[in-house]
Amino acid sequence: MNDLDARKLAILADCHIHSGGGPDWSPAVFDALAAVDLIVTLGDMGEAAGLDRLAAIAPVIGVRGADDEDDVRTACSLRALRLGAVWIGCVFDAVAQGLATSSEPFSPSDGWTQKAKGLFGEPVQVLLCASTHRPSVVELDGILVVNPGSAVLPADGAGPSFALLTIEDEKVEVKIVPLDA
Repeated sequence: MNDLDARKLAILADCHIHSGGGPDWSPAVFDALAAVDLIVTLGDMGEAAGLDRLAAIAPVIGVRGADDEDDVRTACSLRALRLGAVWIGCVFDAVAQGLATSSEPFSPSDGWTQKAKGLFGEPVQVLLCASTHRPSVVELDGILVVNPGSAVLPADGAGPSFALLTIEDEKVEVKIVPLDA
């Protein structure tokens, strides 16, 4: 569990940044992230060099996906964050963690809120998940489920995006931020 003092979080996933080939960050990403306190990555970010570029903007923490280099910032398969009174659970693939039967659209498994409490050690108000390259925000059983999509490699029919979470007192606001390609 990480107890943090951030209030504006950028949530990124599924970017697959690899030097020497593949996609790269667009300038629009860095412009959009300029005012955040913390960057949370949800896996499939690629090489650590991509995380390093994000870390020049704000601290980076996250979870590991299938396409990630070893890195202490993203070494865990799940992570619980506490920001004041708000608990946030982070996973790459909610299906693999037993929280959902489908990621697109998010379809919770039976007893998923109790499973989440068992995984993260506390009841979460927000579940951050990825692996679809398509953004979505839904509230189920009192939990806000957020998938940021991909800022670099969006799914067919989706544009590049990330999620912006703003936490003030105990209130969480989420916005999917579209990026100009």
